Amino acid sequence: MKTNGVEVFDVAGGMKLAVEPIEAAATATIVWTVPVGSAGDPIGDLGSGESNVLSEVILRGAGDRSSREFSDALDLLGVQRATSSSPYVITISATCLVAETIKTMELLRDLVLHPTIDQESLDASRELALQSLGSLTDDPQHYASIKIAEISLPSPFGGHGYGTEAGLNALTTESLRATWNRRCRPGGSIMGVAGGIQPSMIRELMERLLEGWTGTSIEPIVSAPPRIGSLHEKQPSAQSHVCLSLPAPKESDAASLPTKFVVRVLGGGGMSNRLFSEVREKRGLCYSVGMSYACGRDRGLMTVYAGSTPERAAETLDCIRRELARMVRGVTAEEFSRAVIGIKSGVVMAGESTMARASAIAGDLFRLGRVRTLAEIVASIDRMTIAQVNDQAADALAPERIADAALVVVGPAPL
Repeated sequence: MKTNGVEVFDVAGGMKLAVEPIEAAATATIVWTVPVGSAGDPIGDLGSGESNVLSEVILRGAGDRSSREFSDALDLLGVQRATSSSPYVITISATCLVAETIKTMELLRDLVLHPTIDQESLDASRELALQSLGSLTDDPQHYASIKIAEISLPSPFGGHGYGTEAGLNALTTESLRATWNRRCRPGGSIMGVAGGIQPSMIRELMERLLEGWTGTSIEPIVSAPPRIGSLHEKQPSAQSHVCLSLPAPKESDAASLPTKFVVRVLGGGGMSNRLFSEVREKRGLCYSVGMSYACGRDRGLMTVYAGSTPERAAETLDCIRRELARMVRGVTAEEFSRAVIGIKSGVVMAGESTMARASAIAGDLFRLGRVRTLAEIVASIDRMTIAQVNDQAADALAPERIADAALVVVGPAPL
């Protein structure tokens, strides 16, 4: 995939726009984030879950089009679209043929600036949100990941965003419109566009479409520190789901890339990692184990998950902790080489789609305040040394850090 670099603009009274033209691409993808995330939701019964409902409602009619008409207009253009809510933003993504970019942008403009938010749309969206809330415990692994974030991250950023039954039922069309008009502002909004398009054309188009849109949304701030500690969520089951988390560098920190190497060696990259080999394969303590690293703008989190039986869950956790502690001795040359190949191939393969690149440049603008090219990211991986990875492993997984790790167990008994 050949690109001509990324151009970044300020448009519409403060919105950040990043555009990456991709030669020969037949499609264009728009990823538009607006500052209406779940961390800014009303508390509890006042309307908790508002952002989640809004992310669904805004697709159900905009401008002078009803829900059906708006959906039909997007379908007629062949637009693949989705919305989602996260603590900071609601993300709107759309992929279309290059020839339909302008018409697609016009529809997205209506969605962001003039969503209908009528009672019928609210009722349908609320019902979906209530179903999602009610089924959280049906997937214990997902539920464990929700609870570990809840105790590992500061409030309100550790909340799951699904809301409460009372909060969802408290939402009205008036309250949703007021929130959208107050929080959906160009200041704090970001758009990433990638595909067979020209940056100057996209900039001029957005300046015209968003003329008159002004203001800046107030970003939510930390209201309480992480709870950490241990949490047991009792569930009658033949399985125990264990999550362990440790704080990690944010994306802009120089230690974020070596941390990705550490996590790759420990619990990423399929079956060639230490946790899989030592906990599952050699000892048969669990049926699933892995490690992930979420690095955001303000903080990061390393999380280990294991699914075991209640009888072997404690031994599984002990083995995981031993493997984490063993990382202070460093990684081998073979492990480092595999990690380089795995991380680099993941970056390159992800960059083969316009969706991946639009998401990446929008994400970079939010987390770093600038955009990295694929070549820049690959070059940083090539510059990484085994000494840097080992230094980070020794620091991030020092004995006192492992001892202070947050723990969640979903299953019949605590550990």
